[in-house]
Amino acid sequence: MAETLAGPSHVQSFPKLAFKHCGRRQHTDHLAHAIPTKYTGRAASGKSSEATLSQSCTASCKSTHPRGRLAVCGAAVSAAPSASATLSDLDLVPILNLQGMIEPEVPAGTAASVFAIFDEGKKLQFVGFSKDLRNSLRTVFSRRPDKAFFYKAINLPQLDQNEMVAIRTAWFEEVGGAPTGNKLAMERKAWSEPVAAGAISERGRQQAAESQAAEQLVQIKARGCKEEFIAKPDLLAEGKVDFEPAAALTEEELAARREAAARMSKATRTIAFTLDEQPAQFEMRIRNNYKTNGGRMFDVDVTFEDRETRHRVIIGKEYYEEFGLEPEDVLAMTFSFLLRKKTPRQTEGMLLSSQFNINYFAISEVDQWWSDFVQEWTNIGKTLEGDGKFWRMNRLHGYGGLANDLERDLAKQ
Repeated sequence: MAETLAGPSHVQSFPKLAFKHCGRRQHTDHLAHAIPTKYTGRAASGKSSEATLSQSCTASCKSTHPRGRLAVCGAAVSAAPSASATLSDLDLVPILNLQGMIEPEVPAGTAASVFAIFDEGKKLQFVGFSKDLRNSLRTVFSRRPDKAFFYKAINLPQLDQNEMVAIRTAWFEEVGGAPTGNKLAMERKAWSEPVAAGAISERGRQQAAESQAAEQLVQIKARGCKEEFIAKPDLLAEGKVDFEPAAALTEEELAARREAAARMSKATRTIAFTLDEQPAQFEMRIRNNYKTNGGRMFDVDVTFEDRETRHRVIIGKEYYEEFGLEPEDVLAMTFSFLLRKKTPRQTEGMLLSSQFNINYFAISEVDQWWSDFVQEWTNIGKTLEGDGKFWRMNRLHGYGGLANDLERDLAKQ
C-alpha cells in the first residue's frame, strides 16, 4: 500500500514505506490518516515538487517563525514548525472564509502539510497529508460537506514522510486515538476516495454519477460556498464523483482577493455575546445601508457556527436616536438577542404563525414577539419604553370555537 497525499486533482501516491513508532510497525494509508502535535503552522504550497521522502527537516523543526495573518482567510501560518506546539495550540479556522471561498493562507516555502478536519460541533473527524492544502480542503469539503467545517494545519518546508507520520502519531496520542475518519474503514474511504454513485449496472454508471454530482453540488451551495466545482468526466464514466482542482491563483488574482477581503473585513463586525451561559461570538457584515423615512434599513449577512445567513432589517429611529446609539449597535444587539433565543435563521416557503421571519423583519416586530427584548437596552443602562405599547397578537393561540363563544357573548350585551 502506498502513502497518499490529498492533491489538486488526484490523490498523489508515494512509495510504500513502513516506520516504527511506539514499538509498533505502521503503514500509512489513503489520503493520509494523519495528525500533528509538537508543531505550529498552516497551509501548504500549491505547486510543490515531488521531493524524496527520505529528506529530513529535523533542523528546521527546531526553529520557530513568527505567525503572520493574511486578510484572505484570516489564518495564522508558518512554513517552519515549532517544537512546542500541540494540536490544541493550532488555530481552528473555518474551511469557508467570509467570501464563501476555500483559500487557506499558504506561506512561501511550504512543501507539504498535515491537516485535521473538524465538524460543525468542532469535533475531530479526519486527518490527512497534503502537497496542496487549498485543493486538499476543496476535495474533503466536496466529499463530505456535512462533516467538513473547520480545519487545523501544520506546514512543512520539506516533504518528509517520517516527519509527517510522527506528527500524525503525536496528534492521535494527544486526542486519545485516531478519529473515525482514520479509524473506521468505511469512514476512511468516504474521506479518502471519490464518491461512488452506486450504480447497479455498467450502463447506468455515468447517469448515476451525474445525479450524485448534482446532489453534492446542492449540498456544497447550501453551505454558502461560492467556489466553482466541476466534476471529472473520466470518473463520471466510471460511476464515481470527484471534482477538478482549482487553478493556482496569479499574483494579480491574489491581490484582488486580498483587497476584496479587506473591504469585507472593514464592513464586518465580530460581536461577542453569551449563549447558554457560555461566551460566544458571531460575525455581522453589512452589505447595504439605506435611509428610510422612519430610520434605516440594512441588508446584513450573519455568520455563526460556520453558517452564513442573509437578512433585511428595518430599524426605527425610536430604537437608537434618543439613546445616543448607532443603528448598527441596535442591529448587533438584536441578532445577539435572536441567537440567544435560538431563533431559526433559515425560514423558507410558507411560514407558520408561530415562526418569526428572521430573514426580513423590523425591530418593532422583535419588540412585539418578545417582551424581554427591552432588557437589551436595560443592560446598557437605557430604558426602552416599548413593552406594553404593542398588542402582542402572536401570543394568542385560541381561535375557532373560542372566537365563536366570544361573538355570542358580545351579542348578548
